[in-house]
Amino acid sequence: VQDHNRYMKNAAVGQGVDRHLLGLSLLVRQDNGERPPRLFSDDVFVRSKRWRVSTSQLSHPRFALWGYGEVVPDGVGLAYSIHPTSCVFSITALKQHGWTDKLAELLEEALLEMRLAIESSQEDKMKSRL
Repeated sequence: VQDHNRYMKNAAVGQGVDRHLLGLSLLVRQDNGERPPRLFSDDVFVRSKRWRVSTSQLSHPRFALWGYGEVVPDGVGLAYSIHPTSCVFSITALKQHGWTDKLAELLEEALLEMRLAIESSQEDKMKSRL
């Protein structure tokens, strides 16, 4: 978690490695015959720049409802907000895919299973104290 937080802070001030790589790729002047480094055509590098599932969270009392769209045509945007007694989700995708309803159902199912596991664990702890 500490590494992730440090990376987020660095990225927020333009110090994330992905921003540097983007900047370098934009500096290549292919129109002048310059060839980009092999890294920029590497399959893993190319796939790493394509986000089919784009997630983000914003948990603040002034942002009760918010969201954003998918970042690629065959992708999904999933915004979420965590509050003390609830979670709010916004799921977006192009209508032609029909993913949002199914994803919402699966997300709800997973959250309900998590709640049952937590409640069961809490009940077990209460029984052990008796």
